[in-house]
Amino acid sequence: MYQWFPEKLEQAQQLLEAQNVALGFKFNPPASQADIKRCEEELGFILPNSYKEFLRFSNGANIFFFFFSSFEINSPWWTDSGVLIQSTSVLVSFNQYQDKVYVEDDGEKKYIAFCYLGYVNTGDFCSFDITTYANSECKVLDSQHDYLFEEWHSEHVIANSFEDWLIQMFDEVIQNNGRPEYWIPSPLQG
Repeated sequence: MYQWFPEKLEQAQQLLEAQNVALGFKFNPPASQADIKRCEEELGFILPNSYKEFLRFSNGANIFFFFFSSFEINSPWWTDSGVLIQSTSVLVSFNQYQDKVYVEDDGEKKYIAFCYLGYVNTGDFCSFDITTYANSECKVLDSQHDYLFEEWHSEHVIANSFEDWLIQMFDEVIQNNGRPEYWIPSPLQG
């Protein structure tokens, strides 16, 4: 898993440098198995394998952020740029915050928020649809803040796994010369 990552990272960096675009990447040290296990216990959910594999590489990251940003990547939200992939140390609090708004009336949790989309700075994030957990993976949802889970679930599945989501993010920059979150379609707004 993630054999493709170093090449896509290098391609994205070269493209951005060639265009004189000041976007960068910050990666944390790897998560330990104990970090991941503790996080899963606190969430009450087994995280998707491709996300856990990424956490073993980097326990949280900020990708495609403006070099001039002044935030720390251990903060779970309200970044002023970039795509902030949550670490095991903040994933639980990030979800507790989102749950205050997005857990349905029946009280059943149906998603795990894992990424804040800092570019849009509107509260939008990406989440795992835990109702689709199969083969140790979950579908990824665009969790637009103006809508509830049922609308995300029925209309806005954007990837079949965390790894697919990450590949699409890099491909939007490399192949389409776009900003990384722009590949996410917006049927909920149409």
